[in-house]
Amino acid sequence: MLLRPVTAADKPLLLAVEAQSTPNLRYLPAVYEQFLADAPQGEFMLTEEAGQVLGCAKYTRLPDGSAWLETLRVVPEAQGRGLGKRMYRRFFDLAREQGVRTMRMYTGAGNSVSRGLAEHFGFRLEETFMGFTRPVTADYTSTGDASTPFRAVTDAAGAAALLLPLRASWGEFLVMNRTFLPFGEAVCADLAQREMVYASGDDVVVLGARFSPEEAQHVLLFSGDASRCLAFAAALARQRGAAQLVCLCCAVNVAAQHALDQAGFTPYGAPYIVMRVEVT
Repeated sequence: MLLRPVTAADKPLLLAVEAQSTPNLRYLPAVYEQFLADAPQGEFMLTEEAGQVLGCAKYTRLPDGSAWLETLRVVPEAQGRGLGKRMYRRFFDLAREQGVRTMRMYTGAGNSVSRGLAEHFGFRLEETFMGFTRPVTADYTSTGDASTPFRAVTDAAGAAALLLPLRASWGEFLVMNRTFLPFGEAVCADLAQREMVYASGDDVVVLGARFSPEEAQHVLLFSGDASRCLAFAAALARQRGAAQLVCLCCAVNVAAQHALDQAGFTPYGAPYIVMRVEVT
């Protein structure tokens, strides 16, 4: 069994792997080149045997220096043969080589196989999230005051001053494209640089996408007049040609969940969990 870095030539093979292993969650076509360009700090890896590609996984460094483990795929006929464990061992090797102290991954709360694999390597539950979605439609309007327009906050200090006080209610992560970003100064600076932070008076919205922006714009956070914030997010998403808005918030943030429900968002069927391990 060979474990090696992915190349551009592997794309058709890995798209087939994803289609077989996670037919209801397919995003490699949108991120393939982005994942390749992530080297040397990140690594996009695959496993193959006798020339047949059987699985893949991605090790990603986040703005705070932690590692995010994602896109672990194994074709059905090769599951149960230790391929996932081999890729996890490579994750730990990379983390130790780079001096990374913390690694995280996510899965569905009911995915016992994915959770069990992570627990085998010492990962433990850190936080639970609820997901919500809503189509971007022209009839989405706000009941709030529209006299002061939203503006992009592009400086790191300004973004941190706006966002960090909201961590008490929004929890330890901000989420887009099911990537759980540790909520701290480094992520605030990164979001500001990407022009994802918007403010108008006391109203604050973080909106954007890590990939596939035409499929969905992700509401990472909102505060203040929820109706006005979400209407602004919908208008901006519509302007960007997105089909839907998506928001994941921690399970204890009942106020945000209520606001999303009032705004016509539909909850996902099951929660997501974030798991964490400290690398020694």
